[in-house]
Amino acid sequence: MIREATDDDAPALARLALAADDARVISPEAILHMRRSRPERARTLELVAEADGAVVGLGIAGLNVWTTTEGASWGFVTVDAAYRRRGIGDELGRRLLDHLREHGATKSQCFFRWTEEGERWATAQGWTKLLGGPLIALDPRRVPEPSLPEGYRLVPMSEVTPEAAFEAVRESALDEPTPTPHDAFDLDDFVREWDEPTNDHESSSAVLDEDGRVVAFSFILTAGDRASHGFTGTMREHRGRGLATAAKRRALRTAAERGVTRVTTSNAEENAVMRGINRKLGFEPIGEHVIFGKDL
Repeated sequence: MIREATDDDAPALARLALAADDARVISPEAILHMRRSRPERARTLELVAEADGAVVGLGIAGLNVWTTTEGASWGFVTVDAAYRRRGIGDELGRRLLDHLREHGATKSQCFFRWTEEGERWATAQGWTKLLGGPLIALDPRRVPEPSLPEGYRLVPMSEVTPEAAFEAVRESALDEPTPTPHDAFDLDDFVREWDEPTNDHESSSAVLDEDGRVVAFSFILTAGDRASHGFTGTMREHRGRGLATAAKRRALRTAAERGVTRVTTSNAEENAVMRGINRKLGFEPIGEHVIFGKDL
C-alpha cells in the first residue's frame, strides 16, 4: 500500500534515509520540523510504501523554492533493500512525478549517495547525471586550532542571529556550483533551516569583521556522535584570507569536544577551492554524492 506520510512515520523515514546514505545526519525530530515548517508554495508530497505491516519505502518531492528557474523541482525515492525489485520504487517515482507535473514542474533533480544499483535504477527511469563530487569523512579530533588574520574574530553561531548571517550565506550560495542556481534565497526559508533540530549552533561557526558583520561561516549538523558539514562560505570581498578554513576548523574542533567522532561532507568536482581546503583539513574519500536530473 502507498499512502501519504504521517507524523507517526518519522522514525521509519529516518531509518530508511540513513540506510540509503549513512553519511546523512537526520532524525525523526528533524523530519517533523521540516514537515511542519515547509512553505505551502513548495507543494511538497511525502509518500510511504507499506508491506508486511511496516514502512519499507519513502518518496518525497516538491518545487524548488530556492531558485528563480521556472519549473525547477526535486525528488527522492528509496526502498528497503529487502523489498527492492518489486516495483515499489517505480510506483513511488511515478506518483511523485505526476504530482510535480500537476504543479507546473518541467525539470526535476535528485541528490543521492552514488551506488551502482542506484544509478542503474535512475537511468532506467530516464534520469541522467548532472553533477558529482567525492563524499569525504574526517575524525574531527585531529583538526588543528584555527588561526585568523588581524581584524577578524571567530564566534559560535549561537551568538549570531539568522538575520545577521543571512547576507553572507545568500551571497556565497550564488557562487556554489549547482545545476540550478540558488538565486531565490528567502530569509523566511533560511530561518526555517536555521531552526532544524540537527543544526548545531554551538559547533557551527561565524567569522566577524571589525564592524561585527558576519563575513564567513561554517555550519555543522549533528546527531549523537556523528555530524556532517552544512554550508561553508565567505563573502566575495573577504576571500583568499583563510577565513573559511578557520571557520571550518573551529566548527570541527568544537563538534569533537561535544562528542562527535566522524564528520562527512561533499563538494562538487567544480568547487576546486573548497575541495582543496577539505584535503588540507584531512578529509578522506568514502564514496560519492551525485545529482541526477530528468526532463518532465
